[in-house]
Amino acid sequence: MKTLLSASIIFVFLSGVFFAQNSSVYSRYGIGDFDYSYSPKLISIGDLGTALLDQDHLLMTNPAGWTAMAKTRIEFGFGYKGVLISDVNRSVYYSETDFKGFTFGFPVSRDLGIGVATGLVPYSRVSYKAKENYVAQNEIPGYSVEYEGKGGLSKLFIGSSVYLPLGFSAGASIDYYFGNIDYISNINFNQNDTLIDTKYENMRRSTGFGGSFGVISPNLANAFSISFLNDLRLGFSYNIIGHLDSDTLFTSTSLYLVDTISTGHTKMKIPQRFNSGISFVFNELYTFNLDYMYQPMSEYAFNDRSEINLRDVNKFSVGFEYKPKKSLGMSEWEQIIWRLGLSLEQTQYIFNGTGIDQFAAFAGFSYPLGAENSIDFAVQYSKRGTTENNLLNENSIRVYLGLSFGELWFLRYDK
Repeated sequence: MKTLLSASIIFVFLSGVFFAQNSSVYSRYGIGDFDYSYSPKLISIGDLGTALLDQDHLLMTNPAGWTAMAKTRIEFGFGYKGVLISDVNRSVYYSETDFKGFTFGFPVSRDLGIGVATGLVPYSRVSYKAKENYVAQNEIPGYSVEYEGKGGLSKLFIGSSVYLPLGFSAGASIDYYFGNIDYISNINFNQNDTLIDTKYENMRRSTGFGGSFGVISPNLANAFSISFLNDLRLGFSYNIIGHLDSDTLFTSTSLYLVDTISTGHTKMKIPQRFNSGISFVFNELYTFNLDYMYQPMSEYAFNDRSEINLRDVNKFSVGFEYKPKKSLGMSEWEQIIWRLGLSLEQTQYIFNGTGIDQFAAFAGFSYPLGAENSIDFAVQYSKRGTTENNLLNENSIRVYLGLSFGELWFLRYDK
């Protein structure tokens, strides 16, 4: 119990980490880039893991996976991202470091697969800066416009899992979404004392409820007598958000005046998300997972207006994990769990008929900190976009660090 209390103190201290812009201009559209997972465990095997049951981690893609909880667990995630952005003329490197999220869960009944989990995790991120220069023409002096966006959506959830008849696992959660997104335009006149620099800011604050539901099949290797596999499972999950209440505030700021141009209240529609996957274990040591995610972002709307630069998202991923069998006398190095992953994603962005696709490679490991605790590490390299048609090519490297602590709580002893 002392371990979990100490971990909570660490969370309070580190939750104030500074945020910076990673300057991915694509995140200007819709609700920005998606955060599919905050956990290095899931990130290192391709971000999804819909059909996985893991008693050593709280997996978020499918709440049915919480039936595997054997200990009370608390987990934290931290991340660094560096991105090299290139157009046909030049390249610029930006980076950011932030706190990704935390989860807490505990088993209520292991026999019935009842587990309870809660947490705060990111859902999307808007983070960019861009500058456009204009030369002087006739009576108009030279000036520049700097575009900046920051913010995103987060998800606060609480949910539970249970075993169903025939060995199925099921889970559901109530999700509360909230967040602010600010779009800022700074107009700066070059060496001109007669014109006043002005900043325009469009602030959106969105809140609303949604839900997540999932199911994982029993061990199909036993059901179909597949002798060369130790475990074979199918998984499905569904996430619905619907319409979020959104307050808007549009202001202009100059040297002498802050002026509220308009305020309003509207709805933001975020389409539902579908996940499916298969996982299997070979020789009790090697776990493989194949996953597919679909979200029709072409249906996104703000104030009943769709976004022409958004399309449907399709993401395919494959992951591998090597988990050695524990035995007496093993060193900590011999207990390290190794992971690899690949993904191919048709992102939600499209410009003038050119879609922005992303390829990503993942790797990671878990280093044991005692019998039930671990420090988790993941690294991701991704490439998306193109320099053709005046678009941007992005090469990014992301490094994730996670802490997972587990202890026995709420034990009932027979008298």
